[in-house]
Amino acid sequence: MKKSILALSLLGAFSGAAFAQSSVTIYGVADVGVQGTSAGAGKKAMVTSGQEGGSRLGFKGTEDLGGGLKANFVLEMGVKVDTGESDQGRAFGRTTLVGLSGDFGSVNIGRDKTTTLKFFDKHDPFGSALVNNGNGTRALYFVAGKTAQDTNGRVSNAIFYNTPDLSGFTANVSYGAGEVTADNSANRSVGLTAGYKVDALEVGYNYAKDNVVGNAISANTVAASYDFGVAKPVFIFQKQKDDKGLDRKIYTLAVSAPVTATGKVLAGFTKLSDSAAASDVKQFNVGYVHGLSKRTDLYTAYAYSKQDAKASIVSAQFGGVAGAKVHELTAGIQHRF
Repeated sequence: MKKSILALSLLGAFSGAAFAQSSVTIYGVADVGVQGTSAGAGKKAMVTSGQEGGSRLGFKGTEDLGGGLKANFVLEMGVKVDTGESDQGRAFGRTTLVGLSGDFGSVNIGRDKTTTLKFFDKHDPFGSALVNNGNGTRALYFVAGKTAQDTNGRVSNAIFYNTPDLSGFTANVSYGAGEVTADNSANRSVGLTAGYKVDALEVGYNYAKDNVVGNAISANTVAASYDFGVAKPVFIFQKQKDDKGLDRKIYTLAVSAPVTATGKVLAGFTKLSDSAAASDVKQFNVGYVHGLSKRTDLYTAYAYSKQDAKASIVSAQFGGVAGAKVHELTAGIQHRF
């Protein structure tokens, strides 16, 4: 009897230890605000979700497998706070990943942001948010995810590898299978980011290519920033091309500056030049984010875009016509849990 009790006690102890090595976290973002836009003659006022960051509900977990090896998963769905609808048009349209991590870095399989979108999340002071309908400066750039099974900025059926931090150097690689019978290259998406950070200086490079059937698109992007403490200026440049003769160059000069213990000002200028279409777009952005707490922000932003007669890359987001001057004013609140 005593042996049975001892065995059960030991089993319970080991079960508790195994359970303690695993964890699952429920997290999310609730972001909603008001937006006013003017694109030529088209004007609109609306309540909208996800301007500082996409509203979402997520589940993530990790299990310690021993020897520094861990199993990980993420399931993240987009939610529109203003209507309660699902975003991305999929149950878990933002991220669905399962993988392993350790001293070698991490390998994940599933659906996630492209390496280019993560590149802009990291380097763009607007954080792929606040302006251009909540998509940030990157809305004017190529961020991959344009193949048949993907959505702009996200890639499905993909393998992702992230290196550990190697004395300031990091790299990220992704391969999205096109899954087209008899043509392994069709709809394939590849991405590579390499970055280096030393003290206040940070530089990065990204390459991305979507083998869209009938018109493959690729881009090379570089970024550099230096954190002076009182301000952090950033420079981003991208060159795009495709099989139909696209020759597009884009650059951004931007800055973020803390003005209070919990508030920061953002400002930037972006110019897009399309040689093939003989058109230009210029955009000026300014924003302010104020933290009410570690989990709650108030924000506001304004963007003004001037386009040549043939350009519609900005106005298309707001239902305007080519060549329209676009004004966008946004204000809202975000809570993270």
